[in-house]
Amino acid sequence: MPLSDKVKKLVRLALLMTAALMLSYVESVISLNFVVPGVRIGIGNVFLTYVLYEYGFPTAAGFGLTRSVLSLIFLGRLSSVIFSLTGMAFAVIAMGAVKKSGLFSMLGVNVSGSVFHIFGQLVAAVFVTQTPAVLDLLPFYAVTSVACGVLTYIPLLAVTKISERKRSE
Repeated sequence: MPLSDKVKKLVRLALLMTAALMLSYVESVISLNFVVPGVRIGIGNVFLTYVLYEYGFPTAAGFGLTRSVLSLIFLGRLSSVIFSLTGMAFAVIAMGAVKKSGLFSMLGVNVSGSVFHIFGQLVAAVFVTQTPAVLDLLPFYAVTSVACGVLTYIPLLAVTKISERKRSE
């Protein structure tokens, strides 16, 4: 890859990271605690799925974990680092595996990321609290995360279409 291509990729990833962080911030201001305690839609993860399709698994893994760390720093939630990183690691691995299987569309990959993100967070909660009963929440949160994964698919389609349009110009 020529240097200019590497620079273009780095700049694109930086812009995508910026957009993801901005959406994470906006989402942190909007509370859904009255609907489902502790749940956020995960709109910033739209860019994770996009990066997975555009640049592949290794780049998406780095992007996702970096976004988690930067979100924690910028939003002042360093106490939740284990939950965020575990959730993101589970999500990225699941999304990579689901995409590689070829059995699911981009929607299925996006939903799998949402479901496995919450699963990873619950596993972290079991580890931190030493309370396996935390996993009793999994069915409830799994249904909620499927809904969130479907919801975030809508902006993902928009991002994908804009990218395709720009590429064809």
